[in-house]
Amino acid sequence: MGTARGAPFLGSSGSRERPSPQAGEHDIVVVGAPAGASQTASMFLVGLPGAFTLPLVLLFGGAGGDDRGRLVSLQAHCALPVRLIDDKDPILSGRIHLAPADYHLLVDGNHFALSTEGPVKGARPSIDVLFESVADAFGPRAVCVLLGRDEHAEGDGRAGAAKVRARGGLVIVENATTAAVGPKKGNDEAPLAAATMLHLSEIAPFVSTLGEMEVT
Repeated sequence: MGTARGAPFLGSSGSRERPSPQAGEHDIVVVGAPAGASQTASMFLVGLPGAFTLPLVLLFGGAGGDDRGRLVSLQAHCALPVRLIDDKDPILSGRIHLAPADYHLLVDGNHFALSTEGPVKGARPSIDVLFESVADAFGPRAVCVLLGRDEHAEGDGRAGAAKVRARGGLVIVENATTAAVGPKKGNDEAPLAAATMLHLSEIAPFVSTLGEMEVT
């Protein structure tokens, strides 16, 4: 297992302190959310400043439908440019890279790759597939965020988050009390004991701090 970046943070009701990342510690932020959590994702994006410097990748697990409409809706809530990913697109700083519907998304070096392989845990795109590829490509310099609650017991994104942690990366999980998608019971714990658990309103400010530190 990789060295933990910080102890769990349980929000205002917990006794542990928020981890203190160092400057230049992270290279990419990947965010996974259930397909029905578009409002949650929009609320997260509202909190990101236009000066955020890291590349951020957003994927809705199992999402289908209108990519363009989803992009327009998210852009309305975000100071950063939102771009729909195409195969072989480069990973660029200071923008939101939106995963397209009906394709698995992977990170391959400094660019993206799309795949039409079959669904994983019933989902394509799969949060697990993205997180696992990011763990391989970025190791301890990766940050992954899980928004919402998956309605499946195994939880798309949990295996990928575990791999990120194993490689020394930072995992942030939305506290179930603010998650608007999925059942409240049976899935309230963080997917990993070492995950940082935050309320939705706390996630963007914390992630923004990671990006701002890269400028120093």
